[in-house]
Amino acid sequence: MTILDPSRSVSAGLSTAVTAKSRHGKDVPYTTSDMLALLLSGVLCGLALHWLVWDRHPGGLGLFIWAALASMAVCWLNRRQTRAWRLELGVWALVMVSAAGLAILRASPAVILPMYLVMLLSLGLVFYKTSGHELAEARLPMLIKAAWQFPAQVALGILPPLDALLRSSRHGNTRVRGILRGSLFAAPLLFVFITLFASADVLINQQLTRLASMLAELTPVTPFISLVLIVLTTGILSCTLNRKQHGADATPTDDLPRISTSWLRLGMEETAVIMGSLTGLFLAFVALQTFYLFGGYEVIAERTGLTLANYARRGFFELLLVAGLTLAVLMSMAATECHQRLFRVFGAILIGCVMIMLVSAVLRLSLYIEYFGMTLSRMMALALMGWLGATLLWFAVTVLRGSTRHFLSVSLYGAIAVALIFAISNPAARVAQINLQLAQERQVPLDESYLMRLGADALPAYVSFLETNNTPGWAYCSFIRNWPIQTSTPANDWRDWNRARERARELVRSAAGSC
Repeated sequence: MTILDPSRSVSAGLSTAVTAKSRHGKDVPYTTSDMLALLLSGVLCGLALHWLVWDRHPGGLGLFIWAALASMAVCWLNRRQTRAWRLELGVWALVMVSAAGLAILRASPAVILPMYLVMLLSLGLVFYKTSGHELAEARLPMLIKAAWQFPAQVALGILPPLDALLRSSRHGNTRVRGILRGSLFAAPLLFVFITLFASADVLINQQLTRLASMLAELTPVTPFISLVLIVLTTGILSCTLNRKQHGADATPTDDLPRISTSWLRLGMEETAVIMGSLTGLFLAFVALQTFYLFGGYEVIAERTGLTLANYARRGFFELLLVAGLTLAVLMSMAATECHQRLFRVFGAILIGCVMIMLVSAVLRLSLYIEYFGMTLSRMMALALMGWLGATLLWFAVTVLRGSTRHFLSVSLYGAIAVALIFAISNPAARVAQINLQLAQERQVPLDESYLMRLGADALPAYVSFLETNNTPGWAYCSFIRNWPIQTSTPANDWRDWNRARERARELVRSAAGSC
């Protein structure tokens, strides 16, 4: 008896029924009832893991109880396997339970951590055995392959049982199944984007904090943590079921539906749920940002309760990450068999929202520069933001109009061009010039230690600033003495020659002569 290998089927988008060749070469279908049993066991063991182990001291009695419960679940799920496999599986379950038992007898991390590793290694070896290989014949390439398939199985092992649940409960209504599937895909995306938006905007963060407090009062455990643990536990249990045959007394029922593996084939319902939910979230955030953009600085201070200086510190990098993830989501959706008309409509709206977010990010950057000056990391992020904005617009012009021929090539050429232009522009010198100008014109505090950390590229701009403003000799000499030693040490090998460093050494030697 086997289940679907999600690490293989999800990536390949297969559409065949879930079957497996037993060790005697007989194909055995994996029925819906088997999948539902796996899902039920995963839910119960996941909730038990949250209650017994999560947020507890390591090596407690809860771990031992959970290991025993999970072992019993594994034995029950494999009740129709061959006697030899049940016996072997029982031995490995005993090893894991014994490791959990030893962990509660000791308090030293030097003992508890190895016991956790023993449990993980035992599960990994069981997963390796389910592929039909014998440990005595193991080879390094086979172990490496199993090592990267194992976490994929743990993370995605819940998909086939969910597919079985949706098929058994839809009663011929494919729309319901499509909506549920789309919700499963949209939920993690919404969580990631909501987290980024909350980090970028204090109002959203305040509302989410208030909502989390209400949920904490209404529920004894955090629902999201329980959900994650259920997903992982179901994947762990699925690792014990791969590529094994039914017992001789088992008679699989052919009338029960087999598990479809077409999880990358998105219909109209799935596309509408995924893209529509993201579009709604983006429109809500953009409405808030537009209110800020047209309301002025007074509205920002009034609504957020922050000074403009503190408001300027947050949001820029988060919005940049949102733009990058949006591009990744759109490219992933375009690569699937989704509903093209809905994808193009919602995709165009998403791109428009991201453009407004990038404008908001530039506003935040300008506020930051006004109060704190420029940094090299923000200069790099600004270049990346320009490339992301141009790439999203190019995506709208090409992919959303049904032409994918030149999208990737032009995007890569653009990335190379942006990187070359960024290097030619001498960003460290630009940062130094901006900060020196702000210190002179707007009395922005000058962080000389940061300017020195910019390296040799920033030195000419700093020297020019000191000479232009008729800096006193003692301050000039103090600057020379405090400059990092690597610029004043000549290169001993011609292979270490660098134009910027050599020019900085010349400036330091020339200035040192006048001190």
